[in-house]
Amino acid sequence: MATFYRYLASAFVVVLVGALDACSQGAAPTPAKPLNLSAAIHQAKVGDAVLQTQTVPLSSINAATAKHYGIDTTKEGVLWLVTVRDAAGNSLSPADLQLSATTSVLPDPPKPLSLRAIQTAGMTDYIGVVQANAPASVQFQLVAKRGTERSEVTTTVDLQR
Repeated sequence: MATFYRYLASAFVVVLVGALDACSQGAAPTPAKPLNLSAAIHQAKVGDAVLQTQTVPLSSINAATAKHYGIDTTKEGVLWLVTVRDAAGNSLSPADLQLSATTSVLPDPPKPLSLRAIQTAGMTDYIGVVQANAPASVQFQLVAKRGTERSEVTTTVDLQR
């Protein structure tokens, strides 16, 4: 089931990123990219909820998707995607799920990161955006609580030109 869950999350990221966006206008500066995409994906479990976090460079998000979700891609930075599913990869009600996030463009100290719920194909995901100019290391920390259980996810993504 973990493979199915990864497939769903990856499919969403492909749609979100619009990797095959053919509507390029003029020459753009080289976008900031994570050094290692696979290192930017992490999973945690809290109760029956499986959380997966993934980072996406803002420059990789196509204009239509950015507009739809209200994401400002005119500056460099990183979108942090948090997906919430059950163990089989199905939709899970986030009713009693509490998420709190912090971020830091290292070496700056952590500060709260606002996560915004978005609906995709009947599923609730969360996004947060951090402005950072490459080269930079951006650290994210998520604390998830559901009932009496608690879990943390910490990840760092390095942006380069």
